[in-house]
Amino acid sequence: MKKTEHPIFLKSIEYIRSQIGLTGLHSVQQSVLERIIHSSGDFSIQSDLRFSSNACEDAIHALKMGAKILTDTYMAEAAVSSVAKRTLNTNVKCILEMAPEFLDSSSKTRSAIGMQKMWLDMVKKEDFSEGPIVVIGSAPSALMTLLDLIQEGIERPSVIIGMPVGFIGVSESKTRLLNSDCSHIVLEGSKGGASLAAATVNALLRAADS
Repeated sequence: MKKTEHPIFLKSIEYIRSQIGLTGLHSVQQSVLERIIHSSGDFSIQSDLRFSSNACEDAIHALKMGAKILTDTYMAEAAVSSVAKRTLNTNVKCILEMAPEFLDSSSKTRSAIGMQKMWLDMVKKEDFSEGPIVVIGSAPSALMTLLDLIQEGIERPSVIIGMPVGFIGVSESKTRLLNSDCSHIVLEGSKGGASLAAATVNALLRAADS
């Protein structure tokens, strides 16, 4: 059941459009851009947003076919779940469900361990009728782990939304994703975060449900 957008949100989008002018993006890409500008309050993000060829189409097709959404944080999971429920009723899971509560002397992060365990568990259960949409807004280590698995020949996601925020390992993980053959939507540089990654997938959910 579709929900009408709040009038204040619609006025915000109208204002954003008046400021960014013609972008050359197609309608779904434009929607992604508008929503992440709305979530961040940052117009400069427009110059950092990158789409691989057919990334939005790949995501919409996968979502319509019942693909899961995997997030790297519970914050992103919460931000996506309400939209997922009222659009396609998509299953949303956080990789931290499979991460250890405490780390031992391992150099890996909880996010990296959670990603590896959840991805391999899905492969083992043959839970890949449609590759999941992977939403990374915080953990570059989770993104790197996923790219390592893909490089080893493990099943790949339909689309990776690569928007980890920060400085350590962030640019490197995004560059690796940009240079991969994975379908992706990326914010270059240090910008990103759970809210922007969630805004991106929420725009895709709404487009898939339209």
